[in-house]
Amino acid sequence: MKKRMLALSMIVLITSMFFQTCFASNYKVPTVTREYKFPDIYKWEKQRNGKDILVEHYAVREITQATNIKVISGYPDGTFRPDEDISREEFIKMLMVLATNRTFDFESVDSNYTSWAGPYVTIAEMQGVIDKGVYTDETLKKPITRLEMVLMLSKTQIKMKGIPQNQIGSLVYTDISKLTDDEKDLLLHAVKYDLLEGMRDGTNKKFEPNKNLTRGEAAAALMRIY
Repeated sequence: MKKRMLALSMIVLITSMFFQTCFASNYKVPTVTREYKFPDIYKWEKQRNGKDILVEHYAVREITQATNIKVISGYPDGTFRPDEDISREEFIKMLMVLATNRTFDFESVDSNYTSWAGPYVTIAEMQGVIDKGVYTDETLKKPITRLEMVLMLSKTQIKMKGIPQNQIGSLVYTDISKLTDDEKDLLLHAVKYDLLEGMRDGTNKKFEPNKNLTRGEAAAALMRIY
């Protein structure tokens, strides 16, 4: 009986020493130090070694910045959906809000468009960011392409921000042969002024001009002129 009690005492002592060692003053419990505004701008990915690591969306900083200044917002369910397409009217509105330093009263603008984004489109036309009549109320609802985004972004910087157009240099993209000279010049301007910084420019030196722009790409592009 005494031997049994002694054995139990030893177990208790060893266990106590173990936990004291683990939870000594120099032991720190791992904590999550990064907060994410939207749960879908990061995900767990399994690596070759079998471990899971937390991977952020490549435009996480721009998405956070754009939503903080209320240029773009998430969805009621708390997601941002960075890989979803963004429409022309949505992008034009955000671009014009930024270009006017978020101080212009767009509600005072008379517009011939019935779209909710009519005032923003009208101002974009007046400033030469888009050609007058190039879009209709119906086509404004369609997704905007990467090329359309570049043309609008470069024209906004040149015509509304007063930044000289850059035409020095060359483009390395292999899929822009069908672009007009003016389109290539505006694309070159965007590249030289790092307006595409933070965007994925395709693979194998492709720009993918006709590919739909995503919400994440839009946030990344818009923050370049902010």
